[in-house]
Amino acid sequence: MDPLTTEPLGDSEEEHIEEFDCSADVAGGTSSEHNSPKSSNRDCSPYASVIDMGDNVYRREEHYLGDNGDMSVHSNTKPIRFPGRVAGFRLSDGHKKSVQMQFEGRKFKSSAKSYLKKEKQPDVTAELTRCKDEDSNYLEFSDFGLQSLPTGIFKDLPHVETLFLNGNKLTGLPAGQLTGLPNLRRLLLQQNAIVCAGLLPDLAKLTSLEVLDLRHNRLEGDLPSCIYGLRGLKQLILSYNKIGVLCDDIKNLQRLTILIVNRNSIRQSIPNTIGQLACLTKLDLSYNHIQTLPASLGQCTQLTDLYLHYNQLTHLPESIGNLTNLNRLMLKYNRLVEIPESLAKCTRLDEFNVENNQLSTLPAHLLDSMSSVRNVTFSRNFFSVFPPGTCEQYTHVMSLNMDHNRITEIPLDVLSHLGQVTRLNLRDNEIADLHAEDLRHWDNLVELDLGSNHLCGLPDELEALKSLELFRLSYNQLKRLPSTLGKLQRLRMLDLESNQLESLPSTLGELVNLQDLNVVCNRLTTFPPSIGNLRELKVLKAGENDLTELPPEIATCGHSE
Repeated sequence: MDPLTTEPLGDSEEEHIEEFDCSADVAGGTSSEHNSPKSSNRDCSPYASVIDMGDNVYRREEHYLGDNGDMSVHSNTKPIRFPGRVAGFRLSDGHKKSVQMQFEGRKFKSSAKSYLKKEKQPDVTAELTRCKDEDSNYLEFSDFGLQSLPTGIFKDLPHVETLFLNGNKLTGLPAGQLTGLPNLRRLLLQQNAIVCAGLLPDLAKLTSLEVLDLRHNRLEGDLPSCIYGLRGLKQLILSYNKIGVLCDDIKNLQRLTILIVNRNSIRQSIPNTIGQLACLTKLDLSYNHIQTLPASLGQCTQLTDLYLHYNQLTHLPESIGNLTNLNRLMLKYNRLVEIPESLAKCTRLDEFNVENNQLSTLPAHLLDSMSSVRNVTFSRNFFSVFPPGTCEQYTHVMSLNMDHNRITEIPLDVLSHLGQVTRLNLRDNEIADLHAEDLRHWDNLVELDLGSNHLCGLPDELEALKSLELFRLSYNQLKRLPSTLGKLQRLRMLDLESNQLESLPSTLGELVNLQDLNVVCNRLTTFPPSIGNLRELKVLKAGENDLTELPPEIATCGHSE
């Protein structure tokens, strides 16, 4: 995690968020839900400061803003102790702003969540009256706590086009209940307890239905046949169920533009008849157990978004190259051993992510053909060399991630055309050297991660990285740093943990924007006096070194005017 950002509370696994449009002509509600992780907002007052030189800690008051808006104050102090000649050194007076060293933040989760929810009395009669009196085109029964629907509740409501039943405890829709809604276009049933047996054939009588949302229910096994009878359906959202099979009857849904079936239990291949969904623009099959895809998928030529990540795919059909309108193709976390050459025809892709597969190479010049790609991720594969292509294959790329591979070297000129790249991640490879010539072409890099490699030194031409703000070099074998390090005037974070540094260059003090410096687990005996010039420094991690003294100038760290 970037030390300069606040880590959101919640699960570390990134949630895929479904986006679909079913809000047209609807007042007073929305059907799309986004899982927005809660953030822990830290107070940036001078009272939030920690000093750490290993096990010896002095901590001042820490203020955090909890999720419920309450201010929590935690005070835990110990006398500061430094080894040897530095014992009793006073870093800052109580009234001064202290540099924060080794900040260990606590995260708070509020148990009082009720304030987030709209207070609502579940008055079904009142809502029906409102709808009829206003001749409204929607009925709002979301979060009413309904376990069943009263008999005749939807009688004579031809003007209703949208029905909100999400957030209840319904297990199904009783027979005949929806016949009074002949013009219903949007039926929102997410976050209930609906089972397959609860969706009766009557559902197929809703011939005007265009949007059906069944996210977060209890559908298991085969999808109920009545859904395949909704021939006017345009958007079908089935996320977070236990659906195991999509059958051939999916071909009946000829008007579908969006099909979301992520986070289910599909193990078999998708039926061949999916190729008959000629209007499909977005297909999300992520987070299932799918091993193969039918060649007929290539007939869905209107697809712009195809999500296949977190499955068990070992290969892709050659026909995928027919999907020339694709803007986004997500393939990460599968078992792919190769990528078809035909993918080169998908020239509109703006992101190419094959993280965590079993790839060791790519078709020649694949990236050269993807002139629209901005984000490229090859992380966690078996690459020992860079994918074949011209030196200009990354010309339009803005973010390139090749971390956690087996790259041993960066061939000269392979990364010499990174004109727009601002983020380069080569962490956890086997790189031993950097070419000075390459660095001259990395002048737009904002973030560079070379951690966990085999670097013993850095070129003097380091000053070419004039835009660099985040520089990660941890877990290498660096013995010295070039004096040109001080030329990186925009640097905000420098991570040198677990190297073999015995000293730091005096030019360190020229990094006037540095906020976070990590030199844990090196062989340092002191800091250069110029460290006192780091007036923006907020975090200094220096444990597990051989520090015997600190220059008095260190007291001015973090004291910006």
